[in-house]
Amino acid sequence: MNKIAARWQAFRAWQENPISYHMDSSEHVCNNCGHTFRGNYCPVCSQSARHGRVSWLAIWQGIGQLWGIESRSAIYTLWQLFLRPGYLVRDYISGKRQVSYPPVKLLFILAAVVALARYFFPIPVPEHSPIGYKYVDWAFTWIDNHQNIAELLIGCVAILPTWIFFRKAPRYPNHTIPEGFYLQVYLAILSYIFYSVFAELDSIASALTAVYSFMAYKQLFGYGYWGTLWRLIICAVLGITTLVLIALMGALISTI
Repeated sequence: MNKIAARWQAFRAWQENPISYHMDSSEHVCNNCGHTFRGNYCPVCSQSARHGRVSWLAIWQGIGQLWGIESRSAIYTLWQLFLRPGYLVRDYISGKRQVSYPPVKLLFILAAVVALARYFFPIPVPEHSPIGYKYVDWAFTWIDNHQNIAELLIGCVAILPTWIFFRKAPRYPNHTIPEGFYLQVYLAILSYIFYSVFAELDSIASALTAVYSFMAYKQLFGYGYWGTLWRLIICAVLGITTLVLIALMGALISTI
């Protein structure tokens, strides 16, 4: 039991602060300009001390640059998003962005990867039953065909309620609406992954989305379990109500 508790405490510490920075004190000769220096980067030309002869890692990094990945790994960001969602959001919105892949770009790249996967390995996606109201049916069809954009728009509706009910949070108080936007983008990435993997099991995807949303809010804002839950429920109800009102207004305007 002591080993399990120690490993859990180590994991919790990693969640809070997964990256430790250190200055390389050994002496290097820059392969680009020939300057002798100590540290991680050459002070003359700024080339990294790790750059040397071409290796398989260099090839992988070169391919990654085509996607704008470079040193900020999209895969590593996704890994952190699954294991420490709220802390990752906190790091990004508070300014720790050196090793985090830009979330909006990540969402659209993820959508492109999923689109390619569905093209080569088509998965039957359950269709919504026609409701009989053409505007609602059209909305469902559009969401199915533009899931990445739809997830982002749905998340945007929750930005204002989140700002209202979580702005006095003990761990991250006085967060701004732009910061709330990035929180919803990260949650949209998770939701998009879940609904893509469990395309035929919407209930599982919905449950995972709810659980990870709760984890992200609790880790980011620092309220207790009940304090996070009731605030998140209110935000969800307000967000859904807003979407319904927008859909009804659009339908009414279209019939005029």
